[in-house]
Amino acid sequence: MLARGSSMPCEARCSPGNLVLAERLSSRSRPRVKTCGADVRRRRRRPLHRSSVVMAAVSESCCRDLLVVGPGVLGSLVCQRWLKTFPAATVIGQTNTDASHERLVALGISPRLKADAGESRRFPFVVFSAPPSGSDDYTAEVEAALKLWDGTGGFVFTSSTAVYAGKDGEDCDETTAQFQIGESPRADKLLNAEAAVLGAGGCVVRLSGLYHSQRGAHMYFLKTPTLASRPDALVNLVHYEDAAAACVRALSAQLEGSSEGGEIFLATDGVPVTREKMVEACLACPDAYDDGAMPEFSVSDGPLGKSMTNPQTREKLGWEPVYPSFVEFVAAGAKDSFYPPKKKNTWS
Repeated sequence: MLARGSSMPCEARCSPGNLVLAERLSSRSRPRVKTCGADVRRRRRRPLHRSSVVMAAVSESCCRDLLVVGPGVLGSLVCQRWLKTFPAATVIGQTNTDASHERLVALGISPRLKADAGESRRFPFVVFSAPPSGSDDYTAEVEAALKLWDGTGGFVFTSSTAVYAGKDGEDCDETTAQFQIGESPRADKLLNAEAAVLGAGGCVVRLSGLYHSQRGAHMYFLKTPTLASRPDALVNLVHYEDAAAACVRALSAQLEGSSEGGEIFLATDGVPVTREKMVEACLACPDAYDDGAMPEFSVSDGPLGKSMTNPQTREKLGWEPVYPSFVEFVAAGAKDSFYPPKKKNTWS
């Protein structure tokens, strides 16, 4: 299959042979792996084709085709942003069932079933955005996606800030200690998957709580009479659209050579909000949230949560959230691409 606008197949233009040739153009030694995260276990040396010398030589000729494994809300937004930037690219959304295929086609995304995916075709850009809940062996699913990456372009795995160990309201950023394997079953799933990605030279984007106008923790709080939580417990958030932008920036950074791969980024708006204030903000915006009430918080003590910031990610990726905080978003009318709500939305 020929890449659009090119007489040479994508696989040929981004082949290991071309990458080795590019490596020979420079006698400079390859730099060591650098990451934006802390307590990352030592990884094996990345393959030859992930060096900055190689990426600088081939980025202009490498095709922009993208595979997104798990094109739900976040994955679909990544696809749309990629198509807007690279309209000639082929963007494929890989799913477990065909339930969302009609929706994907309407967005310009080519759907395919996981069962139909072989290893014969590999992609220069891959995003894995499927949640752990959909798999019995999450690391194996991520490793299968890595086999679909040709090692050029970029690979992004969407993880979670749940891997950070803070719980008493302390400040937390890219350098904060994470759970050790065995301390948290939830974190173990993510950390093992992260290790596979980092070892292959891909990047990880750890996301705080995702939301849009019609989906997120606030919708649950508004509909739940009693919450087994303290009202001042912190929630760290990032809008779905901003999270998608961070993922695309992480891909682009690998293409451009500003990231050599093997890095951990953190996507959060940096303005944690309490559960009580989240609900108060929604109730003060009846045009968007006219059905709900302040829940009863049945716990007065317990963990406060973390206070997330991400200065290194913002500097490295040149990323800033369009929606600076949840409270500001709601105060402005909770207007985004998901508002007003549709009667039927099979993917939100």
